[in-house]
Amino acid sequence: MTIDQARQRKAVARWHRRFAIFVSIWLMLLAFSGVLINHANDWNLDSRPLADPLQRWVYGIETRGSNLCEPLTSEGIDCEQLFARIQLPVGVLLLGARDLFLLDDSGQLVEKMSVRQFGLASLNAALREGPEIYLRGANKTVVTTPDLIDGRVLDTRAAAELSGRNWQAAATSTAENITWERFLLDLHAARFLGPAAKFFNDLMAAFILILAVSGLWMYLAKRKKN
Repeated sequence: MTIDQARQRKAVARWHRRFAIFVSIWLMLLAFSGVLINHANDWNLDSRPLADPLQRWVYGIETRGSNLCEPLTSEGIDCEQLFARIQLPVGVLLLGARDLFLLDDSGQLVEKMSVRQFGLASLNAALREGPEIYLRGANKTVVTTPDLIDGRVLDTRAAAELSGRNWQAAATSTAENITWERFLLDLHAARFLGPAAKFFNDLMAAFILILAVSGLWMYLAKRKKN
């Protein structure tokens, strides 16, 4: 091997190491996010909402539930799901997609109730008219009293008559619909880079090809030297 060939091989090896470090970091991120995505259903990542700080920083979304969480912070309760509140004759009712939180006039938590107690898989909207509170899910509407003890399912006609009222609804585009699985998919596909995501993925593919070709070239050069 001549001096020029040795210098050339040394330069190729140096750039090979640099590309390898960069690509290795990217591949580790792909592997980590891929494992989590593969088990998203097992670990409830497909239904668990993304944490508020990440929603604001990554997606620029302010959750409406964030300012409703103050009374529940000291209780250590997950209140990211909250989307509205209803004033009761005594106390306040906080509305969440999965749970309802009854507070007294001083803001102290009195009771936490699952919406499943009222036969709902999830709560989409709520309405108070007079002494009655209406809870609406995907397929049914339930009416209950302010004490939330008894509830009954409205028939289709009665539920339709309430369609024009001032319902407090969970917005379909809010951050509570952004789950950890959605975040991991965006991370896995580099979608946070916007239009540059396609270029970035093409660049990573090019780096891998360069690594393969340069590695093969160094192997053959070393074999030829020996």
